[in-house]
Amino acid sequence: MIHKYPQDLVRSLLEKWRTPPMSREPGPRQFRDLPETSVLEELISTCYQASQMQEERRDISFRLMLAEPEEFGVQEGLLQGMFTLKMTDPIPYNTYELLKMVPALNYNNSLVGVRYREKDGLQIWGLIHSGSRWTQVIHGGSKQAAPLPGALGINVLGPGRLMVLRGLEILVQLTGGRIISPSMNVFQSNWMNARFSKVQAQLASLHAQNPLLVKNEWARIDPSFVGKLYLEFFKHMISTVRRAGHGGTILSFPAGMENIVSKDNPYISIKYRFSEGGANIQLKTLVLEIMQALATICGRLYGPEYVAGWNDYVALQGKRLAQLDEQVFKYARFVARLAGVDGAVVTTEGPELIGFGGIIQGNYEMGQHVAKALDPEGRSRQIERIESVGTRHRSCYYLCKKLQTVLAIVVSQDSKVRAVTWGEDTVLYWDVIPIDFAQ
Repeated sequence: MIHKYPQDLVRSLLEKWRTPPMSREPGPRQFRDLPETSVLEELISTCYQASQMQEERRDISFRLMLAEPEEFGVQEGLLQGMFTLKMTDPIPYNTYELLKMVPALNYNNSLVGVRYREKDGLQIWGLIHSGSRWTQVIHGGSKQAAPLPGALGINVLGPGRLMVLRGLEILVQLTGGRIISPSMNVFQSNWMNARFSKVQAQLASLHAQNPLLVKNEWARIDPSFVGKLYLEFFKHMISTVRRAGHGGTILSFPAGMENIVSKDNPYISIKYRFSEGGANIQLKTLVLEIMQALATICGRLYGPEYVAGWNDYVALQGKRLAQLDEQVFKYARFVARLAGVDGAVVTTEGPELIGFGGIIQGNYEMGQHVAKALDPEGRSRQIERIESVGTRHRSCYYLCKKLQTVLAIVVSQDSKVRAVTWGEDTVLYWDVIPIDFAQ
C-alpha cells in the first residue's frame, strides 16, 4: 500500500469540488471558488502538521472554514444558534497559532474562520459558532443544522486524519494513509438497498391500509422516506456503540427467520430473548406513526397530491413529529446499549428485536481467508488472512459463511467498524468509517 498525504488530498479535493452534491434531496447547489493549488496545499498541510501535535499532552482536534465573515447569514442562523466573532486584527495562520487557539474551542460547536489575501496570505480572522447539529451527518438524526456557506471546511479528527467538506457536505477524508470518499459508502450500495427494500414495501403497504386514512386529505409519502429514516436510525445506533468504547456486535437476519433464531437452533444461542409482539417491533410502529402524521400535516398544507419526503419531515417537526422523532433515536440508543454485554444484539431486517447476549455456535473453522471489499458493491476485493482478528470477528465470519443471508455489524473496542456478509463465493467485509454515513 502506498500511503497518501496532504498533496494527494488536495488533488482529490479539486476533482470533487465541482461535482453536484451526492444527496438526492432538492436544495441549493452553490459552492465557492477555491484559491490556487499552492494555497490549498498550505492550508491542508498546516492542518495535517497540527494534527500530529499535542497541546499539554492533549491530541488536537478542530474544525475550520475558508470563508469571509460576510459569507455567513448571521440573521438567518441566529435562530439556530449560529454566529461569528471577528477579531479586531487577524492573526497568522500556522501550526503554532492553531496549537494555542483550538484547545479553547469545542470541536462539535465551533470553527476557526480563515481567509486568504494575496498580499497577506492565509489568516485567522475569528471564530464561527455552528452548533452541534451538523454531527448528525455522522451520528444520525433529523434536526436542521445551522446554515453554512458552500465554502471549504476542514475537520481535523486526530493524528493524520482530515475530513474535507463543502459546507456541511463531506467530500473526502484522509485517514490511515488512505483517501476515502462517500462513493465508497457501503450503506448506499445497491445490494444494501435491495436488502431492506422488502421492509420498505411492507411499511408502504401497511400505511396504505391504515384505517384512519382519509384518501382525499392525506398527502402521499415518498417511497424513499422510510429508507432514509431507517438509515438515520442505523447510523445513530452504530455511532452509539462506537462511542461507548467497549465494542459490540449487531446481527441482522432476513425477515422470516425470526421463528428460527428466536428458538433453539444450531447457529446462535440467545441468552436474553424477547417475547413476540409489543416493544420488539417498536421502530416499525414508530415509523408507521410518523408516516401517518407526515401525510396528515402535508395533506393539510399542500393537498392530497403532494408527495411528502425527508425534507418535509425535517422542516415540519411540530409537537407530534418531534415527539415521534425523539422516540426513534431514543430507541436506537437503547438497542445500541444492549451490545454492551457479552454476545450479539440479534435483530431482523424489520428490524424486530429478537434478543441480546447472542453467542454464535460452532467451532469457527472456515478456512484461512476472507475478502476485504474495496468498493461499495464488493466487486473489487483484497484477500486477507484471518489471524489478525479476534473471536468477535471470527465468529461473525463463521456465521456469515454458515448462514449466507446474515448481515453483521462488528464494532471493535478501538471503535473500528466492519460490515460483514456473504459475497457470492466468500465472506466479505467492508471497513466502515464516519464518512460512510455521509449523504
